[in-house]
Amino acid sequence: MDHHEIGRSFCTLMSNPAFHNVAYRVEEKQELLHAINEFLDDSVVLPPGDWDRKHILPINEIMEMRQRRKARKGQNDGDGGGDGGGPGDDGGDDKDKGPPKRNPMQRTSVPFGGLIDDIKNRYPQFLSDFKDGLNSQCLAATIFIYFAALSGAIAFGGIMGTKTENDIGISETLIMTCICGVIFALFSGCPLIIIGTTGPVLLYDEALFEFCRNTLPKQFLYWRVWVGIWTFIISLVVAGFQGSTLVRFFTKFTKDIFAGLVSLLFIYEALRKLFKIFQAHPLMGSVDYCNHYSSLAPCIKSLDDWNSTGTSTEDPPPLCGDNPEHQGPQPNTALLSMILMFGTFFIAYFLRIFRNSQFLGRNARRALGDFGVPIAIVIMVLVDYSSGDTYTEKLSVPAGLQVTNSAVRGWLISPLGTDTSPLAVWAMFAAILPAILLYLLLFMETHICELIMMEKTKEEKGAGLHLDIVLLSGLNMF
Repeated sequence: MDHHEIGRSFCTLMSNPAFHNVAYRVEEKQELLHAINEFLDDSVVLPPGDWDRKHILPINEIMEMRQRRKARKGQNDGDGGGDGGGPGDDGGDDKDKGPPKRNPMQRTSVPFGGLIDDIKNRYPQFLSDFKDGLNSQCLAATIFIYFAALSGAIAFGGIMGTKTENDIGISETLIMTCICGVIFALFSGCPLIIIGTTGPVLLYDEALFEFCRNTLPKQFLYWRVWVGIWTFIISLVVAGFQGSTLVRFFTKFTKDIFAGLVSLLFIYEALRKLFKIFQAHPLMGSVDYCNHYSSLAPCIKSLDDWNSTGTSTEDPPPLCGDNPEHQGPQPNTALLSMILMFGTFFIAYFLRIFRNSQFLGRNARRALGDFGVPIAIVIMVLVDYSSGDTYTEKLSVPAGLQVTNSAVRGWLISPLGTDTSPLAVWAMFAAILPAILLYLLLFMETHICELIMMEKTKEEKGAGLHLDIVLLSGLNMF
């Protein structure tokens, strides 16, 4: 057995896009063998020998033979055929009957032509989306996407609350992810792209909040509304000039770099949070955990204890359970937090690998692989719950449909600010600068996902290259 020739054979197989996609998703041996047979059926195999190029058909004739072979195969399956003419002629007549397939990356001759074409090609498929979704496979995908969106909204909502001092927290992230997700799914051209908070957007909002803290104190949310308004206006201008067609210059390297950036931001934020926990609750001896209590500020267990002292007219000291600083370093907190974090990762990772293993049935393996993340989260939550009195940091989620900081504002935010603290006029127009940066960020995120989905779906139900970025920029105002 010549290993060199085996390697050359597999290189030839993997160079075929159809076989390449099957090989990366194969779950059974028969699927791989079927893909090899399909490759051989479409190949012209020459036996070893000293072949003269004059005796070999040109590549265009080989392609014509292949097309005629596929046309005959379609006739045998009942897909093609006609009253007369050869197979090749029938295939050409079928193509002439329908309009040519639209290329969404090609400019049109009228302003907003790409946006109009997206709407014309997408909305006639609106009713079929509901009909095609009435199956068990769609239900399983819905449950999977729900847990994926929920875990991302909770994780980034907690981080956003810390970065913005609870101006934007978990409640806002969850509610707006739900509302904007429904609107985008109903009216977008490609509903499966990312619309929730991502790592780059999180860093952008953090930088914007730090700028407002020094320049526009206590006016971050009002200025953020104007950033969203200008972002929507910029998206309309770009859609008018059909700037989204520039994505045809995106290469696979661009997609991989951006995907790697998003992944690294996830990893960095998780490790950074764990590092802060180790700083707040370092590993010490059992006696050292008690020495810090003499230096802590006074606190009370409950307001009832403070009222019973007869000094209720004064401002009460903080509650001991509200702020970890009044508890001091806690034993086992850092170690348990590390176990919970890495345990969640490894359970989800190995369940993903388990999907391609040989244990259990195919449906059971696929279910465990698809729902590995929520299964890992549930297991680690149970571990944390059963850990007894060991302290771990929890997310602060208000009861009911309330904003994170209900004492300061409600759900509706005025773009003009408040009566006591109005937003400066110059700030309203200066918001166009960060809006340009936000639009470029959304442009990269949206269109990279758009290109991936266009490759997967083959634009069977249209594309939303111009429509989706406008719709997403409009939702960003909220």
